[in-house]
Amino acid sequence: MKNIVIMSFCLCILGCKKTNDKLDFETTSDFYEKLVETNDIAELNQFFTNMPKGGDIHHHYTGSIYAETYLDWVGDKNWRIDSCSLKIIKDVSETQGCTLLTADEVIKNTALYRQLLELWSDLDFANHDHSEPPPDLQFFNTFGYFGAVSDEYMNIGLNILKERAINENVSYIETMLSAVGVSSSDYFPQDNDFNTLLELVKTQEDVDEILKEIDKVYLNNTAFENEIDTFVDKIVKDHEGIDTDNFTMRFQSYGVRVLEPLQVYTDLLSAYIANTKTPLLVGVNIVAPENNYVALKNYTLHMQMYNYLKRQYPDVNRALHAGELTIGMVRPKNLLFHINQALDIAGAQRIGHGVDLPYENESYKLLSKLKNQAAIEINLTSNKFILGVEGREHPYLIYSNYGVPLVISTDDSGVSRNNLSNEYMLLATNYKPSYETIKEYVYNSIDYSFMDEKDKEKSIKVLNEQFEEFERKITTVLNK
Repeated sequence: MKNIVIMSFCLCILGCKKTNDKLDFETTSDFYEKLVETNDIAELNQFFTNMPKGGDIHHHYTGSIYAETYLDWVGDKNWRIDSCSLKIIKDVSETQGCTLLTADEVIKNTALYRQLLELWSDLDFANHDHSEPPPDLQFFNTFGYFGAVSDEYMNIGLNILKERAINENVSYIETMLSAVGVSSSDYFPQDNDFNTLLELVKTQEDVDEILKEIDKVYLNNTAFENEIDTFVDKIVKDHEGIDTDNFTMRFQSYGVRVLEPLQVYTDLLSAYIANTKTPLLVGVNIVAPENNYVALKNYTLHMQMYNYLKRQYPDVNRALHAGELTIGMVRPKNLLFHINQALDIAGAQRIGHGVDLPYENESYKLLSKLKNQAAIEINLTSNKFILGVEGREHPYLIYSNYGVPLVISTDDSGVSRNNLSNEYMLLATNYKPSYETIKEYVYNSIDYSFMDEKDKEKSIKVLNEQFEEFERKITTVLNK
């Protein structure tokens, strides 16, 4: 009799918990729908700041540190700022007549400090006139200002990003950290013909043959392996102390698509090999403006490089910036195939941006393939700023209506001065997805991350617990 009573009590507790969880979900969902209906921006920001958001998986380390922090680091280094260009000067002998200022001197000059922040990020861009550079140029120019100091305090920077993430209930970051840093000129003579050969060949088979010849130089070279090992060792060291029971960080490396073909392949090959040496590296990407002349000219070639490397290193994950283009930005012919080739040739598992979808060849067929093969990383703030694409011009609703897996990301939150909570707020106010759909995107950020299965299981468990607590909190607040 005693055992029956205990069992009945346990069943009641379990049943009550399940019922309460469902009620909390429904209450939270109704509250969210009300906020969306009334377009309550402030309270939506509060709602999303408190809501668990899982992972930010289209994320650039360098572009996610704020300009103010970079200036602090310049001060720590005792470097100078050129008063004319507002660029970092490491060596005072580099000056050409302009005053060199300490970081503190810049900060104390309110007008100059404000000007620096406007050059080193997108601060106040919309408030000014056409004397400014175009938005996409403004965005990418910022990296030239703070690039000299961006790698100097990486462990500190990673901890800043971790603290910021935890404060807004983000439990995973998968950040594009840096290229490995191998220079092709250290291994090949200046008069080598690989750049010309790669730009001339068309077929995958011909590209494979050339890449195999390049591999012969790299893969039998101890210096090349040592450079990769040094990169991996630094990642391991910089990552120390980052992971906790409730937070995880992993990294991607990348190639830079605006460089000559040999250097792009060098970046990609070294990134692939680095990924095989540590579980902290979980994927390879390709970065830099997609509308750049060299990037456009060699786009298919870059996809063929990915195709080759995918066969050599099948366990290395692939995320690609693709389709970060729109009508008028490039010639119409350049809008026809970028997402298609990232999927079909490179074998991308995730597509970053994917904005040119409406203009791609066989776009309906492409949607069907994407639904089964890859997730799209939606970056609303940067798409609005860099491409001028927002609201109903953005293909979010196409992807959503066709059931393509989506994740919401920040891209470069330091440059854009946004965060993941704000990206969800923009999503809610522009497109009004249900709370259930919002939760689906949050869980997608873990499911489609490149973490190993053990880390995913841990992150999902954390996310489940966080959502239970969040929805219980909303119910409690509303019932007071």
